[in-house]
Amino acid sequence: MRKELAAKVVTVSVPEYRVDREPDYPGIGKKVDRVIEREFSDGKYVYRAISVDDHPGLALEQLVLTILELGTDKYDPERHGVGHDQFSVYDHDMQCGSFEIRNSRIVIDPADTYPTLFGDTAYDFYQNAPLDRGYALRIDMLILYDPEKLEPAKKIHADSAGVAPRLERYLYRFRDREHKADALLGVVKILR
Repeated sequence: MRKELAAKVVTVSVPEYRVDREPDYPGIGKKVDRVIEREFSDGKYVYRAISVDDHPGLALEQLVLTILELGTDKYDPERHGVGHDQFSVYDHDMQCGSFEIRNSRIVIDPADTYPTLFGDTAYDFYQNAPLDRGYALRIDMLILYDPEKLEPAKKIHADSAGVAPRLERYLYRFRDREHKADALLGVVKILR
């Protein structure tokens, strides 16, 4: 019998974070980063940023419950994610980033545009989502995974043309696709 793992669910209120104008990335980033640093222990994490706008018909709480049950926001096999055609040559489950907490602080990648994990991710959703969707997105949730229970996605056929290596590193798959929820460490709800 498998041991049930309970993912931690934490909430941070960030009403000043809106996308009808350019957000204060450092300000909102520090606020969310502090909660992550306080609530999660030192170690490595893989994270997925989610907007409820990408899940029509589901409220934030419904989406959280779905993710806690399934371990992923990929609840409809008929629904294709952003960049589906571009990434279809990979055996992947999702697009994610990664980070580390060391000495109770998130280690910031020097290549990031803003010196906060959440601020830099919010920047990507504000600046880059319009390229894919035609509009900016507000991040409503971060899903945190155990990197030991995920693996980098591989090309389905080795000789297929892939995406740029800078994008390929964001493609992950679950090691145990039958028990995806086992990889889930936490959900951070970013309230409006």
